[in-house]
Formats: sequence, C-alpha cells, structure tokens
Amino acid sequence: MTGMILVAVDLPLPVRIATCVAIATAGIAAIRRVFLLRGPRSVRALSWSGRVPALEVRLGSGGQAIPASLARGSFRLGRSYLFLWLQAGRRSNAVFIDGNRQEIRAFRGLCRRLRWPSREP
Repeated sequence: MTGMILVAVDLPLPVRIATCVAIATAGIAAIRRVFLLRGPRSVRALSWSGRVPALEVRLGSGGQAIPASLARGSFRLGRSYLFLWLQAGRRSNAVFIDGNRQEIRAFRGLCRRLRWPSREP
C-alpha cells in the first residue's frame, strides 16, 4: 500500500513519505499488540468458565483478569487460527490465536465455547 502511495499518488514527495511513515507506524504497533502479544494493551491470556462462555482476559505483562465478551468481527480463519475481537470494559482488543502453538484441548474447548466447529489442525 505504501508503495502505491509513493508511486501513484499526485502529492509532493515529502507529503507522500510522511503518509507512508504514519501508515507503517500504526501497522507496526498493531502487529506487535495483536500478533506478537507485546505492549500494555496486548491480550496475554484468555480463560473461560461455566457452560456459557464467560471470558476473562489478562492484558499487558500481568495484572488482574478482566471480564470480556466476544465482539462483532471475530472469525475463524481455516482450521487452526482464530481472530477475536474482545470487548473488555470500555476497551476493544484484538487477538490472533494460532491453534498450532496452543494446547490442543484448550484450543478445541475455545472453539466449542465460541460455537464454531472444532476440527483437528
């Protein structure tokens, strides 16, 4: 995307460069938080209890468990990946879960809690 902005947009070069830097900075921060699980707002742990999915999340490098609910936009990507939007209080957090790196029983249990079909990865 930034390559297209640099090449195809009719703006002065410094404006195009500044736009690309802004886009890349926001993208890198989101990747660190969602995929690499780093930063104060990253989801470090996800747990649930009871028959109804009563989710709890732990944010950042520790802290207390915060009640959370699954928000719109969450989806399963193939057999082994989940992209979840979690609403925890006033915050909305995203987390990408790689089922190949999780304990298989916990991953299947999470899929059942979310009412998505559970399949072997």
